[in-house]
Amino acid sequence: MAKRTKVVASKHAAQAAKDAVSAPPGILTDRMTNHANNHATGHATSHATSHATDRVTDRRIAWLDRMRPFRARFERDVSMDGALHSLERQLRERQNAFGDVIEAWNQIAPPTVRDTTVINGLANGTLTLATSGSSASYELSRILRDGLERALIHRFPTRIKRVKVRIGSGDA
Repeated sequence: MAKRTKVVASKHAAQAAKDAVSAPPGILTDRMTNHANNHATGHATSHATSHATDRVTDRRIAWLDRMRPFRARFERDVSMDGALHSLERQLRERQNAFGDVIEAWNQIAPPTVRDTTVINGLANGTLTLATSGSSASYELSRILRDGLERALIHRFPTRIKRVKVRIGSGDA
């Protein structure tokens, strides 16, 4: 009868090892729990069952070690590198989009207007200029009517069809 008990115990140990391999770490099946309880109380234990438990533990630890890089929390980058790279990219895109228009604006526009005006965008043939306030907007509108708008349109006939003035939407 004692021999039969050992055979049954080793069958349970083998099944518990199979369950442990298929189950994720930290989740115990009923067979694994019963096996652990029997092992702790000394009932129906054998030398083979302790080796099976060691193999199960080793496999679980190996599984954890393989999964750790994928589940690890990454430290946040709190440096200014990301913000500086983003700003640099935005400025490069802006320069590529209408850098020649900015150069022409700096050549054609009077210095009093250049100090209070920023080129805000160029879309669908409309050049949008942003001023620092209403007085600067009035002065820019007057200068545009006096010939600055025609000069810009003449310089870029395919890109600029009209010029629009806005107040306070730029960093003038």
